Amino acid sequence: MVILHKEYSFKGCPRKKGFTLMELMVYIAIMGIVVIVAGQAFSNSAKSRIRTQSMLKASEVAENVATLFKTDVAQTGAKSSMETHATSGGEDTFSEVKGSVYMDTTEANRDFSSFRFIPTSPAPGENLEEFRIRRVRYSEDGHYEAVDEVTWLLVGDTLKRRCVVVDGANNDDCAPKGTADDALTPFTVEMATGVEKFQVLPAIPRQNADAADGVDEYLVFPDATGEFKFVQRYDALKKIQPLIVPNEGGSSLVLKNFASNFKESDDPSTEIEKNLNEVYAFKNTGTDDNWKNLCEDSPIHLGKDTTYELSFNVYPAPGAENDIKAFIPGKDHMAVGFRNSEGEKFSDLDDFAFYPPAEDGAKDIERKMRFSVKSPINACIAFTFSYYSPAAAAAPIVISNLKLRVSESAFYKFDDDVTYVATKYKKNVKAFQLKLQIKRNGESGEAVLVIPTPSNGPTD
Repeated sequence: MVILHKEYSFKGCPRKKGFTLMELMVYIAIMGIVVIVAGQAFSNSAKSRIRTQSMLKASEVAENVATLFKTDVAQTGAKSSMETHATSGGEDTFSEVKGSVYMDTTEANRDFSSFRFIPTSPAPGENLEEFRIRRVRYSEDGHYEAVDEVTWLLVGDTLKRRCVVVDGANNDDCAPKGTADDALTPFTVEMATGVEKFQVLPAIPRQNADAADGVDEYLVFPDATGEFKFVQRYDALKKIQPLIVPNEGGSSLVLKNFASNFKESDDPSTEIEKNLNEVYAFKNTGTDDNWKNLCEDSPIHLGKDTTYELSFNVYPAPGAENDIKAFIPGKDHMAVGFRNSEGEKFSDLDDFAFYPPAEDGAKDIERKMRFSVKSPINACIAFTFSYYSPAAAAAPIVISNLKLRVSESAFYKFDDDVTYVATKYKKNVKAFQLKLQIKRNGESGEAVLVIPTPSNGPTD
């Protein structure tokens, strides 16, 4: 018997089919590409993150160190300190600055600055080995304690800070005066490693190493002779002309015969029309005595963003010491300022009021007024007087040593190629620029600071 077999196909159960070899190879290739791309992206992300972290860390270290450096350098020098003196009844009075705060006061090597570069003349772009400053240390109540010398040293790529007492009381942070070099280690602190750049630029003084001795390059008015002349203003507004002695000018001039605005009446407060006495100051050259012509032809040019200092001495003429005591502040008026060729004030440049002291030695007191202008102007110096007191108006006064100068402490100009300042001009440096660059894991961070040092030098 022959049995025939028949194949059956159950509906809903189709035969299964697998991947071919080609499909599997394509799948593996795609997955490989995805893994490679993802891995590369992750690697780049990790590297970028590490680089960013290193840059941030380097910048953070540079900024922190620069802040500490600024704290030190801003204290360079000193003008005075508060002392308790028996002669003043035990009261606190200010004393002159200690001579030890200067780098060198000997006649042969006189250096009235309070900083020093090592090397003294670094090449442009060259790192400093050392930057030293001297400063006065004060107690909590403002009394003098000591003069310290703080040195920032670059040893290899490590920046260090050291403090040594030059004069006065010791403290825990500074080595005592006269400490030997081999004993300075405990007072030398490591501030940063990986230092690539440590450069300090001085603000360039207007005076430079090529200037001749005795030449004041800050001087704007009058000139090297120091002589000036006063010219009276006489017009509808300024009706009174004070006498000027000597009329031909000089370095010290007397003004007298001022008009008084006081009027005797039943009401002593009644005043007549205001009489202003005004004189203009010019260089003592030429014979023209017309204030308007001189102000048009020979004005003083005042530049923008520059600080100027107007100074002079004013005191009663001999024999007028008692009369000038009749001057009434707030009623009587003395002022100095600037005018244009029409005799008008400048809107953004007010006059400076002053009072003539009557004490002994008043003629040695120099008056100083500082100012700047918002835009360049051409101007003339004018002194204005208006009196209520007849006695004060009758008192002659002397004005001497009249000068207009550019203020040294306002000069914050830096030049990467100018790293050296001659010794005699170091006292005029009133600011420094620090350029500090630190590397971490191959990435650099930089800090750049400008640090004013108004107390460097014997005078401000």
